[in-house]
Amino acid sequence: MQDFDDWNNLKKEIEEDEIDPNKFPKEGEVWMSNLGRNIGYEQNGSGDSFSRPVLIVKKFNNHMFWVVPLSTKQKKFDFYFNYTDPHNEKVSAILAQLKLLSIKRLKRNMYSLETSILEEIKTKLKNLMS
Repeated sequence: MQDFDDWNNLKKEIEEDEIDPNKFPKEGEVWMSNLGRNIGYEQNGSGDSFSRPVLIVKKFNNHMFWVVPLSTKQKKFDFYFNYTDPHNEKVSAILAQLKLLSIKRLKRNMYSLETSILEEIKTKLKNLMS
């Protein structure tokens, strides 16, 4: 239960933080984000900041985004998209965990995906939803 209390306190701090005016996330970028402490099988962040990398798959405006959490554990499920990042690390986009995220949760830009990989991910997401 302590994790939930710690996350709730951090969430209050994140909400009160001012939005960095120089932060302009774009589709296809991977950002470290404060994903939080969630319940059940929902993807959590880790560490003191409950953070995890996420891929921005759809930008609605400068404040709201659809993202998918990323993992270093690649799995052969139809709701995972496995790829190798620009740092030559194996990564998996967990498509089933598509989530609406506020810019306030985004902390730092890590890298951008090649357009072709982003398009493959979007196609797989569309197929998964139909």
